[in-house]
Amino acid sequence: MIKKERAQKIQGILEHHFPKPAIPLSHVNSFTFLVAVLLSAQCTDERVNKITPKLFELGDSPEKMSKLNVDDIERVIRPCGLSKNKAKNIKRLSEILVEEYNGVVPQSLEALETLPGVGHKTASVVMVQEFNTPAFPVDTHIHRLAKRWKLSSGKNVVQTEKDLKACFNKRDWGKLHLQIIYFGRAFCPARGHIVEKCPICSWV
Repeated sequence: MIKKERAQKIQGILEHHFPKPAIPLSHVNSFTFLVAVLLSAQCTDERVNKITPKLFELGDSPEKMSKLNVDDIERVIRPCGLSKNKAKNIKRLSEILVEEYNGVVPQSLEALETLPGVGHKTASVVMVQEFNTPAFPVDTHIHRLAKRWKLSSGKNVVQTEKDLKACFNKRDWGKLHLQIIYFGRAFCPARGHIVEKCPICSWV
């Protein structure tokens, strides 16, 4: 089976199990979504969703967040891990959004990537899930699954992203990103994975 055919079959399985994947991070606007995605680095979405309501009570806009003390931000987000750096980045990116973008989150991948703490993956998630602009965010989990499913032999997320984009239609990238995440959690975990019980790995 060639890669394109394998990709089509995998997409069919993902569509069957997760036809309407919800955005897992709770948010109320583009700014709160950006902050939630930043906080999700090396942290579960579930934990982020427990923390963000308290954080956004303090500041749900760049203007409000930029006026907060870094220590106050860190105190709230500590359970997310890497709290010192994340707090500094949230404070500074809020200031930049106020100073350079009139308090509006830019709808540009390149502009987002210049913000403190916002790498390519975070920027891609914001672009596709918040602004509905085609992007295929690849984190370590999707990188692992793409290799396991023989959709990519990339040694890093950059190459894996290119391979996945080549396998699937651009209009489906955002949905597939979410479907792969949900499927991985349900059927294809890094540890304790039972090949025979995985709807994809049992035949791939």
